[in-house]
Amino acid sequence: MHVAAKACGADKAQDEELYKSTLLAHGGADSASKLTRAGFEALMKHFETCGFKRKRQWKKGYKGRPGNMERNDSRAKQLQKIEALLTIGKKPWAYADGIAKRICRNPDGRPVERVAWVPDGQLYKIITALRYQARREGWELNE
Repeated sequence: MHVAAKACGADKAQDEELYKSTLLAHGGADSASKLTRAGFEALMKHFETCGFKRKRQWKKGYKGRPGNMERNDSRAKQLQKIEALLTIGKKPWAYADGIAKRICRNPDGRPVERVAWVPDGQLYKIITALRYQARREGWELNE
């Protein structure tokens, strides 16, 4: 975002007032750190009209899944991955339940007590945590 501002003449280093007024007028915030996604997109569209060309855009619809997990992975397949990682690491299901309790939340914000109760969209968090543990402890994973 700052590169785009510099390309369009609203560089923070050159003119603080112009920079902030551009952010406020087109992005809806007086600071780049306070921009929402919609504000960022609106600001980038403004910079594109000034001649700036983006190299890449934010991925639309990104759900936070790691790149090696298909969007269509079923709950059963994700649970199989968790079970396989626990087996390789010689860890009990209670270990995965502890991870779930620490990093997964119900829609109302309360921690999830067991892997079986984790919402589908959050199972990837447990898989990722187990893969990090595998790296730390040197488990033999055939990825």
